Amino acid sequence: CAFVLNPATSGNVPSVSTPTTATASSSSCFDYKNEAVRLASFDEWPIPDIVRPEDLVRAGFYSLKKEDNTKCAFCKGIVRAWEPNDIPDVEHKRHFPACPFVIAVITPRLETSTSTSRDLRPMNVINNDLDGDLDELGARLGVQKHNGPKRPDYGTVESRLRSFSTWSPNLIQTPEVLAQAGFYYEGMSDQVRCFHCDGGLRLWDPND
Repeated sequence: CAFVLNPATSGNVPSVSTPTTATASSSSCFDYKNEAVRLASFDEWPIPDIVRPEDLVRAGFYSLKKEDNTKCAFCKGIVRAWEPNDIPDVEHKRHFPACPFVIAVITPRLETSTSTSRDLRPMNVINNDLDGDLDELGARLGVQKHNGPKRPDYGTVESRLRSFSTWSPNLIQTPEVLAQAGFYYEGMSDQVRCFHCDGGLRLWDPND
């Protein structure tokens, strides 16, 4: 499981302490420059059929949890009223061209994408073996596709802990330990499941 091998890059969001000062903003306790933290903010995203959270996260945005308002973690620019066929990278660059994330990441990525698309067209005509499927082309080039967590809605320790509300207190394994290990409770017997690889465990022994 990728979470076991490297929790830092698996989409897991570490537990974050609540700020003690009353003046601290609700978003200041999260490091939204971390891609996994941004993804976790979209747990109640209202329009996944119009624009995917994964694409917004990749473009540097996190959800403000108010309608479809999103905010850049780097330039603090806000984009809302997303429409079908909007491309987050393109919209970010159009509205905030001076954003450091746009300059350092998005602009080179868009230029590379445009160049790659231009180069692929004649290849599809000349070589019938290349059917234009970028996933297949990537596999032929040895590019490993990154698969994110199966349940990003359980990407935070807090969200996993909440799933243990009906966990039996008679079991030795505590919700805190299981949540830290990447598990959330499925609400049946002692069955838990990993948020990243979707592997399930049950019938826990006292020595587990």
